[in-house]
Amino acid sequence: MSKQAFAIVLGGTNPHIALIKNLQKRGYRTILIDYHENPPAAKFADEHVRESTLDLEAVLEIAKRVDAKLVISACVDQANMTACYVAEKLGLPAPYSYETALKVTNKGLMKELMVEIGVPTSRHIFVKSLSEFYESGLEYPVVVKPADSNGSAGVRKVCSKKELLTFLPQALKTSRTKQAIIEEFVEGLEVSVDCWVDNGEVHVALIRQKFEMDAGWGTVIQSPGSYAPSNISAVAKQKFSDIVKRITDALEIKSTTFLLQAFVKGDDVSVIEYAPRVGGGMSFKTIELLTGLDFVDLTVISYLGDTKPIIMRNIAGYYSTNIIYAKPGVFERLYGMEQLIENGVVKEMYFYKTKGMIIGDDMSTRSRIGAFLIYAEEREQLIEKLKIAVAGLEVFDAEGNALIRKDIYDKLKV
Repeated sequence: MSKQAFAIVLGGTNPHIALIKNLQKRGYRTILIDYHENPPAAKFADEHVRESTLDLEAVLEIAKRVDAKLVISACVDQANMTACYVAEKLGLPAPYSYETALKVTNKGLMKELMVEIGVPTSRHIFVKSLSEFYESGLEYPVVVKPADSNGSAGVRKVCSKKELLTFLPQALKTSRTKQAIIEEFVEGLEVSVDCWVDNGEVHVALIRQKFEMDAGWGTVIQSPGSYAPSNISAVAKQKFSDIVKRITDALEIKSTTFLLQAFVKGDDVSVIEYAPRVGGGMSFKTIELLTGLDFVDLTVISYLGDTKPIIMRNIAGYYSTNIIYAKPGVFERLYGMEQLIENGVVKEMYFYKTKGMIIGDDMSTRSRIGAFLIYAEEREQLIEKLKIAVAGLEVFDAEGNALIRKDIYDKLKV
């Protein structure tokens, strides 16, 4: 690159620290766009602009002003949509069109495509009002979710009409398009399937199994982490590869990282949703540590059209990603992590929030302080280390109030 070009990174999440460093190594000057005052990735970018990644026209104007050569996001659904919009307007590289980005950020449109191409998924309806549910014939329990939200915001398990009357209006309010999905609840192990697509060929890198919450715990559909590799059948694994191939062919996507979320019961699978991007949180790091694959670099490759040999090593041992949730407040500090790392209990820690950031009250991504990684040779040893880590951690606000949600880990089924 003869002249230093600008690359705009959308979203200051922790995985985007790796994205910023990758782009800087490629010779780009990086501009981070994130409306937070001090998101985790801000200090690593060459410049931080406080603007919403959801504001298509604002991001477009910034890209024009600096003559950006790349606008990119690795792991944020709505930001991916913005990146594709700006790329299309300015003739910049992108792994898929803005039209495709719209399809893969709307859960209702995802469900429609799955039904159309024969991907197994739960019975569901796409609604704007409560009356549509009564005509659907769906049976309780059901899951209610906004059609287009980030993370797990507004996702609830509903077991009665009374709960539906409470949670459907919340999901509709959370949705930018004021639409929601209601789908029948599916039993089984919940997994995240991390893939990459190279010239139309699908490769499954890792299958991560989510920690199950006790069925009696609350109504929020949420998990405090996952471990990998998941011990599911070879038949189910092959089904995932075939499903991703079917979806990417239908969307005409030739090169991308790809996340598939699904339930598995024996050899049977039921797809929850999918996204042509890297998984959120620390999934990119878990993939790298277990397989040697750099999914952030694969994302950049999918934008730029680069080619390089991709080699995945054999998986040895287990890693878990463990999310630290906290009660509502203002984050001040995390206590106990340095000692856990020093003692070899925790491998690495990554923050989602910096000092002074607000902790949400809805048990979604806004309630997460960060995540830590644990490694063990055996699964049972992994669980023991997790128990030690949870006991040794605490989150405080500026007044010294303890905020960590240890009760979530108390009710895990592992």
